Amino acid sequence: MKKLQGYILANTLKAFIPAFTALVMLMVVGFCMQLLHDGLDVVRLGLLLPLVLAYCVPMVLPAAFLTAIILAFGRLSADNELIAVRAAGIPLLSVIHPVLTAAIVLSLVAAYFQFEMVPRVRGTIRALRYEALKQVLLDKVALSWKRQFSFPPAFIQYNDFRDGKMLGVVVVEVRDQRPRTIITAATSSVRPDPERSEDVVFEMNDCVITRFDMAETNQPQTIASERALYSVRVAPTADELLTHSNYLTLGPLLRELQRVRQRLSGQSRLNEPNSARQKAMGKRNRLDAEIAQLDKVLAERDGKLQKSGIQEARRQQQTIDRDNKLIEEGQQRLRELQKQQADCLKQINEMQAAGRELERVVELQKQHSSLLTQVDARKKDVEALTAEVAAAQKDKDKANALSAQLQGQVDELNQRRNVLTGQREELSKTIRLAVDQADLKDIKILFHKRLAQALSVFVFALIGIPLGILPSRRSIMIAFGMSFAIVLLVFYPLLILGQIMAEAGRVPLGPAIWTGDILTFAIGAALTAYVLRR
Repeated sequence: MKKLQGYILANTLKAFIPAFTALVMLMVVGFCMQLLHDGLDVVRLGLLLPLVLAYCVPMVLPAAFLTAIILAFGRLSADNELIAVRAAGIPLLSVIHPVLTAAIVLSLVAAYFQFEMVPRVRGTIRALRYEALKQVLLDKVALSWKRQFSFPPAFIQYNDFRDGKMLGVVVVEVRDQRPRTIITAATSSVRPDPERSEDVVFEMNDCVITRFDMAETNQPQTIASERALYSVRVAPTADELLTHSNYLTLGPLLRELQRVRQRLSGQSRLNEPNSARQKAMGKRNRLDAEIAQLDKVLAERDGKLQKSGIQEARRQQQTIDRDNKLIEEGQQRLRELQKQQADCLKQINEMQAAGRELERVVELQKQHSSLLTQVDARKKDVEALTAEVAAAQKDKDKANALSAQLQGQVDELNQRRNVLTGQREELSKTIRLAVDQADLKDIKILFHKRLAQALSVFVFALIGIPLGILPSRRSIMIAFGMSFAIVLLVFYPLLILGQIMAEAGRVPLGPAIWTGDILTFAIGAALTAYVLRR
């Protein structure tokens, strides 16, 4: 029994090796052609060949093993060896058992490649691809054949390339699925950004810049400029490659799944996260525009408050303090003059009563008259200063009233801004919740898709065994045709359609992704049961 099982397994592996090699080479050639078309140079492509091979292994394993099984069991059936096995009383299930075991082992190998090797290869290829495109931009010879570049959120194209410059350049910057900036330039040259190695700088001449910034105005703003610099990120950073789910291996992917679940724990889920996110972003943009307008009004009111209210009240208070000080000094001087006047009048009265020194009395009378004049003048000064203080106090009261009015307006505007800021924070939470839900869905889809593709080796083996045993399955071309028909017309279309339906939220994630495996497994199980009962 063991020799028979080893014989059948050996025949299957003999057919598997050339089928696997042929399909891998075919896929590698096609993938390399695509990379060359995207701008990757031959030198970098040569360095990438081991990674490309690792990337193609899990993609080819199901089809190659299916082809090998059909070829091996087709030959056994054509040579009547399976009839002999049955005649010897050996059940076919025990014969095909090693092949199914090999299929499980290959499924585990495919799972390892899907979860460990493919993400790393994708990240490396993406980094080198964008680095190559950056080199294409900086290489004035390569610019003569490649005229469109996509570096989200920027999309760049030009009409011609002469004398080291691009002609007829158009740059479209798209954010939130809407154009935000459109730049057209007569000519442009490209140079590396000295500060950021991931960026290049377009030096554009004779530009027309149109901005769709709704935070400033409801209409697009168009300006003309003789020269403009536009920096574009053309290569992903290491952080981008380490955080994007497509480039995460199994361990980091599971940790990211756990982090997203923790962020979503205790929060109510959105029924349609994509739609809710778009609506929330639209509302947040409108709130940003209103907050920006409020900030302008607040700055205007605050400036007026400082200039017309607080500063004027402070100035009037300074005038009041100064005049009060002068009034105090004037009253002090007035008291001194009045005392001198009283002393002088006393001396006059004493001398007149004694009848002495008439000339001295006359002199004192003149002095008294001068003091009276000074007292009257000082009183007038004090009265004028008092009136000035009263006027300054009125002006101060008016300034305080204006300050109170402006402060009330500022407080009202700040209250309105706080309300809008709170609404914006709620919308930001909704957007964050929608993003987390979308990330959770993407990670789950990615996880299930990788696992479904890996287990397809076993599923294809289950359907390939009866296809090889059934009559009229002896031709190599028929075997290849049937294997590719199953792969291309049943499994992958259902996998892709299921992924689209799962991303749209129309079908539960599990049934959507696993439909291809389930249907293929059901067909294979039915055919296998039919063959075993014959």
